[in-house]
Amino acid sequence: MKKALLFLGIIFFSLELGAQSNDYFKKIERPDFYLGIGTGINTYTGLAGVSANYLIGKEKYFQAGLGLSMWGYKTSIGFRYDRSNQNGFTYGINLVYSTGLNDIDLELETSNGDTQEVNMRLNGAGSIGFKTGYNWWIGDKNTFTVTLGYSVALNKQPWAVKDGSSLSVTSQQVLEILAPGGIILGCSFNFGIQ
Repeated sequence: MKKALLFLGIIFFSLELGAQSNDYFKKIERPDFYLGIGTGINTYTGLAGVSANYLIGKEKYFQAGLGLSMWGYKTSIGFRYDRSNQNGFTYGINLVYSTGLNDIDLELETSNGDTQEVNMRLNGAGSIGFKTGYNWWIGDKNTFTVTLGYSVALNKQPWAVKDGSSLSVTSQQVLEILAPGGIILGCSFNFGIQ
């Protein structure tokens, strides 16, 4: 929780710095709707996915994403605050749901130290992502964005061992890293549609 509060503090501080920028006052007519492709870790589109961004206010966008992740399919909705009519910063929050996988065999270490194939169920899991990014405009309609943030997991230990194996501490730590939540690092390309 402290990390999330620190991250939010950094975002708000950056907003104040961005308001001082002269680029903010150079207005160019931009599209209201964007379709995008994205990739990354704990992003709202997953490892590979598509997104839609729709302008709902002067600087606010409604955001939706759909993609594939290491935890099954990923869907998301959220909001993005963007003061960058030119190149500049963007901020957002997303509610993300990963469907999980009902039946998967993973090569994991068991509590007796042996590595073996373990039959598992990866349960559906949610997270809330807090992110900041930087937009580079390509022409008058398209953007390339790099994103950094933190995703707070809403489910603790969203997996189950189906074959009765007992996992080692190391295997449990690996599953915690793979499960939704943690550092957000991603990039996307968005095509403006008028």
